[in-house]
Amino acid sequence: MFKLNLKIAFRNLLKNRGYAVVNVLGLVFGLTSFLLLLMYINHEQDYDRWDSGLSNVYQVRERHDFFSPDGKQHWQYGIDSKIAGLLKKSIPQFRQVTKVSVLWRNGTAIKIGQSEPILMNDLLEVDSLFFKVFPYKFLKGVQKTAVSEPNTMVLKESAAKKLFGTLDVLGKHVKVLRWSSDEGKTYQVKGLIADPSTPESLSFGAVLHSGEREKDPEGPGSTNYCQVYALAGDQIDTTAVAKAVQKTYIDYKKSTFAALKTSYDDYYKGEMFPGLKVVPLQQVHADPPLSKSWLEKVKPIIGLTVFLLLVSVINFVNLATVQSVQRAKEVGVKKVLGAYKRSLLMQFLLEAAILSSVALVISIALTELLLPVFGRHFEIEMTFWNNSRLWSLMIQLGAVFVVVTLLSGFYPALVLSNCNPVDVLKGTYERGLKGVALRNGLLVLQFVIAVTFIIGIGVMFLQSSYVAHKNPGFEPDRLINIKTSYQEDLAEKIRRVPGVKYVATTTQVMGNVFNVPREITYKSKDYKLNTVTVTMDALQALGTQLVVGRLFSRAYAQDTLNAVVLNEAAAKLLGGHMLGQQYVLKDEGEKHTFQVVGIIKDYHNEGFDKEILPTIYKASSRGGTSSTNNLLIRFENENYQQTISLIEAEWKKKYPDYPMVYTAAESAFQDALKADRRFIEMVTVFSFISVALSLLGLFALAAFVSKRRTKEIAIRKILGASDLQIIRMLNRSFLILVLFANVISWPIAYVLTNKWLSGFAYRIDMPVFPFILATLLSLTVALLTVSLQAKKAAVSDPVNALKYE
Repeated sequence: MFKLNLKIAFRNLLKNRGYAVVNVLGLVFGLTSFLLLLMYINHEQDYDRWDSGLSNVYQVRERHDFFSPDGKQHWQYGIDSKIAGLLKKSIPQFRQVTKVSVLWRNGTAIKIGQSEPILMNDLLEVDSLFFKVFPYKFLKGVQKTAVSEPNTMVLKESAAKKLFGTLDVLGKHVKVLRWSSDEGKTYQVKGLIADPSTPESLSFGAVLHSGEREKDPEGPGSTNYCQVYALAGDQIDTTAVAKAVQKTYIDYKKSTFAALKTSYDDYYKGEMFPGLKVVPLQQVHADPPLSKSWLEKVKPIIGLTVFLLLVSVINFVNLATVQSVQRAKEVGVKKVLGAYKRSLLMQFLLEAAILSSVALVISIALTELLLPVFGRHFEIEMTFWNNSRLWSLMIQLGAVFVVVTLLSGFYPALVLSNCNPVDVLKGTYERGLKGVALRNGLLVLQFVIAVTFIIGIGVMFLQSSYVAHKNPGFEPDRLINIKTSYQEDLAEKIRRVPGVKYVATTTQVMGNVFNVPREITYKSKDYKLNTVTVTMDALQALGTQLVVGRLFSRAYAQDTLNAVVLNEAAAKLLGGHMLGQQYVLKDEGEKHTFQVVGIIKDYHNEGFDKEILPTIYKASSRGGTSSTNNLLIRFENENYQQTISLIEAEWKKKYPDYPMVYTAAESAFQDALKADRRFIEMVTVFSFISVALSLLGLFALAAFVSKRRTKEIAIRKILGASDLQIIRMLNRSFLILVLFANVISWPIAYVLTNKWLSGFAYRIDMPVFPFILATLLSLTVALLTVSLQAKKAAVSDPVNALKYE
C-alpha cells in the first residue's frame, strides 16, 4: 500500500508541477533561514566543549567598576592577581588555580631571526600552572614541564604554521616584543598543542611564560589585573563553594582597607558592594561580563526566523487547501470504491513529506552556499558537512522535518480525507463553507507577520538614519589613532611631518576607551564622575566642540596643575553653570582643588547604545598617559595617505621590529553602527520573503474563493453585473481581512519596535509614518493580487459554469 501511495503522490505532484514548485520554494525560504540559525546556535553552544575535563574548570570574576563602560560595578574577569593565591590557600575544592593575561591588545610582534616581524593578536601570558588547569593535547613536548621555566612558550598548530611554516618547532627561539618601545625578550618553544575541535572562550595562538606571573605585587594598595581560572574536583557543592569564595573575598578586602587605613564601609555604600564569584567555563561565552550574551543578541533573529518558517507553513496549508477543490472528486471516487480514511490521510501526508523532503535537501544545499556570507555577517566560521556536531545537527533537522511536515500537511490531509463522497459527486463540495474560518485566520496571521515586518523596517530605517546623521560631538574625519603609548620624542617628530595638524593622546577615544571613575566633592556633596587624562592638544585633535570657556592651552601654566574641562553631562550633573567653579578630589588622603575652565559638548566614544558618561578631562604635563595606547593624529586635509607614509617612515626608524598599527576614527565610528546595520539588513531580507509568501497565500486563497463562487459569479453576470462589480465584490472580503490583520499587527509592532529602540541611549520617538505606510502598502498589494485572480473569474464565460445545471 505504501508503494502505491508513493506512486500516486509522485504522479499528483508531477501533474500539478506549478503548485509543487511554489510550495517547495516557500518551504525552502523558511527552512534555509531556520537551518542557518540552528547552525549558529549549535556553534555558540559548542564553546569550551573540546574536552570533558573542562566541565570542572571555572573562571573567577570580581565585582568592580574599573574600566567599565558606564562607570558602574559589573562582574568582570579582570581581577586582582592576588585573588589566585588567596583561592588556592582558602578553597580546598580547587585543585589548581592559574593566572592568565592577554598580552598587549594591539598585537605582539614576533620576530624570528632576521625576518620581518609578524604581529599576533592572540598571545597569552600564563603561569606555570596553566596546563594543569586546561587539558590541551600535546603533539610535541611534555605537558607538565612545557611552561615550568621562565622564557618558554607553547604554540598551537595553526600558530606554528603561521610563524614557521612547519610543525617541527620544538626548541626553536623567537623574539617577542609586547609593545612598540619594548626591547624584546627571547623565548624557546617547549611544546606544540593541537587546535581544539570546538571554539574556546579563552582563545589564543600561543602562550608565553616569562616568570612574571608567579609573583604578585607587594603592598595592600598595589594591584595587577589578570584573569584567574580554577580547576575543581570531580564533585563539588557549587553553592557551598560560592559562599566560601565570597566570605574569603570580603575578609581579604576588609584586611586590605585596614592596611590602607581607609574605611571599608565608606567605600562600599549605596549600590557598591564587594563580590567574587566563579563561573563554569562552559558558561563563560554565554555570559560575557560587559556586553550582551550571544543569546540576547540573537533572540530577535530567532523570532524572525520562527515567524518566517511559520509563514512558509501557512503558505503551504493555503495552497494545499486550494488543491483540495481539484482533488475532491478523486477522493470521492476512492471512498466510493472502499478506500479507508486512514489510507487517504497517509497518502496526503506522504505528499506533504515528499515536498518537505525536497525542500529540506534544497535548503541544505542553499545553506552550504550561503554559509560564507552568513559567516562574514556574524564574523564566525561554520561548515555544514565538517561540523563537529553533524550527527546532532542531522537529528535536529529530522525533528524539524517531522514538525514541518505535520504542520503543513496534516490539516489539508484531514480536510481531503474527511470530505463526503455524496457532496463531491453531487458537485456541492467546492461550494461548501467548511474550513473557511481557519483559512481566513491563516491568511490574517500571514499578513500580521508581514505587516509587522514592514513596520519594523520603517522604524529601524528611521532610527538608523537618525544615528547616521546625529552629531557625534567630535570630528572623526582626518583623524587616526596609532595603537601605541605616547612618547614625546616620537610625537614631536610626527608634528614636524608636513600635513599633520595635531598629535596627542587620551584615555577616551572610540574603539579604545578606559573609563576611570573618581569621586569628587562639590558644594559638600559627593559625586562619582568618569575621569579622562589628555595631553594639551587632545581635545583639539578630537575636534570636540566648545560650549563655553576654553580648552587646555600651553599659554596657561596652571592647566596641567589644577584646571579641568567638563562635558555637558558632568556640568548638568553638578547643577549647571560650572565655568569657574571649583571642586575637591581626595587622592591617597590628600585633598586637591580643581577649577573648571571650559565645558565641551558631549561626544560619543562608545556608540549610540550607551549613554555618555559625565566626564572630567584633566591635562597632563608629560603625556602622563603612557598606558592609554592611543596616539591621535589629526591631519590638515582629507588627502593624508602620503602623510601616513611619512609617519610610518619615522615609526620605522624608532621601532624597526614593531609594525605600526592604526585605525581611522571614521572606521571606528562606522564599526560602532555595524551590528545594528546588520540586523536591519537581515530584517529587510526576512520581510521581503515574508511579504512574498503572504502574497502567494493570498493569491491561492483568492483562487480558491473564485473557484468556489464560480456559479454565483456566472449568475451575477447573466443578471447584468459588470466585470468591475464582480472584481470589487471579490476584493471586498479580502481587503477586510488584510485591514483586520493591520489592526492586530499595530500593537504587536509597537511593542517589538519599542523594545528594540529601548536598547539605544539616543533614539527617535516612536514614529507614526511606518504604521501608515505598512497599512497602505499591504492593502495595495493585496488589492492588486486579488484583482488579478478576480479579473480571471470575472471575464470567464458564464455558460461554461452553468451548462451542466
